[in-house]
Amino acid sequence: MPGSTGARGHARGIAVKPEAVRRARLEQGLSLTELAGGQVTRAAIHLVETGKMRPSMRTLQLIAKRTGKPISYFLAAPEGSEEQRQARDELLSLVDGDELPAAVAAGNELLRDRLEPGLEADVRLAVGRALVRLRDGGPALPHLARARQLFERIGDGWMVAQTLVQESTAMFLVQDPRTLQRGLEALDRCERLEPPDPALHVNALNLLGSVSMRAHDWQSAARFFAMGLEASRDVVDLRQAARLHDGLSAAQERLGNFASALRSAERAAALYTADGAPVTRVRSENNLGYALLRQGELDAAAAHLHRALDLCDEHHLERLSRAYVLNSLGELYLARGQVRLAIDYLRKAVDVAVRLREVDPEAAARRLLARASLRLGDEETADRSYEAAIELLQRLELLERLRECAMEYAEHLHDRGRLEESIRYWRIAAAALAPAAVSRESGALLSQSGA
Repeated sequence: MPGSTGARGHARGIAVKPEAVRRARLEQGLSLTELAGGQVTRAAIHLVETGKMRPSMRTLQLIAKRTGKPISYFLAAPEGSEEQRQARDELLSLVDGDELPAAVAAGNELLRDRLEPGLEADVRLAVGRALVRLRDGGPALPHLARARQLFERIGDGWMVAQTLVQESTAMFLVQDPRTLQRGLEALDRCERLEPPDPALHVNALNLLGSVSMRAHDWQSAARFFAMGLEASRDVVDLRQAARLHDGLSAAQERLGNFASALRSAERAAALYTADGAPVTRVRSENNLGYALLRQGELDAAAAHLHRALDLCDEHHLERLSRAYVLNSLGELYLARGQVRLAIDYLRKAVDVAVRLREVDPEAAARRLLARASLRLGDEETADRSYEAAIELLQRLELLERLRECAMEYAEHLHDRGRLEESIRYWRIAAAALAPAAVSRESGALLSQSGA
């Protein structure tokens, strides 16, 4: 998935006394530009001095060195009680140690106290991170929105950027139509950080690539994933590199660059294997299998896709895993002409998606079910399935996919002489292309089944 974007171990900006920074600079007779020294911008120093931004430790060290003051000279008094700060630190350790349910419980307990803004922001971000990594985006969103507001208020630009990436990921998990807008905002904040945070920048690009995949905007997806790989050269994170190669493979395959798609899929598979986490192995097998499926190598595809389903069974993986794999298997057996078997897998995909409230794979499964039903001459089921898929895509505001599905159904209706109904769905397809409707959204956690 575009991840839990693992904001592990990221330090907050340092709480300082803004007037101390300005006083130390003036005592040394330095201008803002001279204090910045080409290592940060003049504007960044000005924001620190006016209390609108907290400096990173690196920037604070630069200020201390150039003004001849000890770092302690600039530090503000710590927030909260010693007990609260200790509880906050223990919470962060739980999140970084992947003890996620315990972290959520500890964070919610800590939030029962009245916390000062910086402490509350830390706690809410930690709870949000834990929930995102549990793939529970809905409950994460209020925590992350509040954390972002608090970090904005205290001028901690680094933590605002980190929170925006987490918030975008939570919105992605619940398929919120505002995900693209928030993701672009996160990318902008990442690109303006001083000093930069390469790992966070890569996370933002990976998220935007996934968003574009869900919208079937293959060109944008390929661009974001390629930018992420370029930016990740200085970031040692096998799982993130695997996700980027994985996403790039899916986008290349959709653009018809099959040889490049397979190379990227193989790189992703090797990296996922090195990572070893079950959910990443499922993603690897599913996406490599789907790339082979799209290239017509059905036997090779079947081996990988069934391995992905076996891993789901073995490790009891459901959310953001099983429905996607079932859709891939449904599409595989449609390609093999084994229509009833395809329908069996697709109905299971619908059941899982409905139970887990995963609207994106449900829409894909229903569109594939419509195609399968037509192969059996079952027009009534096909009608219901197309109509359900179109309603779901309208709800998600996935305009490119809505256009494709509505056009496909309109052509089917036209071929059967149902002209009035056909016109209705041509109009839906046309409306999805209207300039006023272009709020393209999205992202494919498992880049399969483009139905």
